[in-house]
Amino acid sequence: MKAKNKLIISLLKHRDYNKFSKFIKDQWSHTHIFVYDSTIFDWQHKGSASYHYMSAFLEGDLIGVHGVIPLSHFDSHLPKDQIFLAFWLANEDRVIGVGLQLYKGILKEYNPRFIGALGVNSKVLPVFKWQGFTTGTMNHHVLLSPYINEFKVAIVPNYYLRDNIKYKKITQTVSHSFVRFDKFKLKRYDTRLIYTHQTPTKSDVYVINRYLEHPIYQYVVYALMKEDTVDALCVIRPVKVKNSIILRFVDYIGSNDLFSKLNNHLLDLLKEYKAEYIDIYSYGLPIDVLHESGFINRNSIPNLIIPDYFEPFEKKNVEVNYAYRCLGVNIPVRLFKADGDQDRPSRLLWIQ
Repeated sequence: MKAKNKLIISLLKHRDYNKFSKFIKDQWSHTHIFVYDSTIFDWQHKGSASYHYMSAFLEGDLIGVHGVIPLSHFDSHLPKDQIFLAFWLANEDRVIGVGLQLYKGILKEYNPRFIGALGVNSKVLPVFKWQGFTTGTMNHHVLLSPYINEFKVAIVPNYYLRDNIKYKKITQTVSHSFVRFDKFKLKRYDTRLIYTHQTPTKSDVYVINRYLEHPIYQYVVYALMKEDTVDALCVIRPVKVKNSIILRFVDYIGSNDLFSKLNNHLLDLLKEYKAEYIDIYSYGLPIDVLHESGFINRNSIPNLIIPDYFEPFEKKNVEVNYAYRCLGVNIPVRLFKADGDQDRPSRLLWIQ
């Protein structure tokens, strides 16, 4: 029998959800979605035997938690050693270094070859560097719609509107169609090749469970197709802000070269949705490929604001820091907004 005063590091048990919720409320925020609703928490972290959440208990009290999202959580056939880190909170007043012990507990439990983290606080980045992670800030690019006259969500400088916004489609040989897929259509095609272009590893089952069957958000998946072959998948999340719509390009699966073929299709999508813009946070997608597809670097236009927070809405730019460590995997790392827990509901009140 373990002594009551011993620090116990282990995966969070299902029976301890209420303690977890109270800990988040007391130590972080009473408005955090995990405090008042378990829907997203269960969907994102609940395993068969426990939650994918490392916990630290001292004398029966929960004093620290560190979230984990294995890629295999959404497809049991994916490698179990590829994970993203999620919410990390530790009461260092009770035990100094408990946060680091939670991280070591994750390493012991999952023995990961790939570890990723998005939305990392700038103050914590040095800790990741110390642990051998590659760190930085994700690229943020935007494709502004030439079909609308007034931007209400974005702030686009007048000089840029006057000189640049009414561009024409890029002249391209139309070699691909752009087809919306549901889970039934996805299952009809052999798409294995498109998942070989990046680390972490994804799959059709992952796309279905992570996006098409999300319990709250509505994602749309489009296939870039050449004749009867799926060459790439694009995951888009429409966001309604009052009377305006914007599109968030949250995941891309396929070769880097094919991304440049998307420009005209994305412009058609802007027209269809009557959206202000499409934005994309990315790492590992070549900058020249983004530019060839019509996207502009948000940071290259002074005073351009492309918001990231919508629950609640804040009209400001947001830098998204990343950290990853990849051992013994030779396929390049690419990261997008919906990896990890960056693209999840924050307030059920704000869901349209």
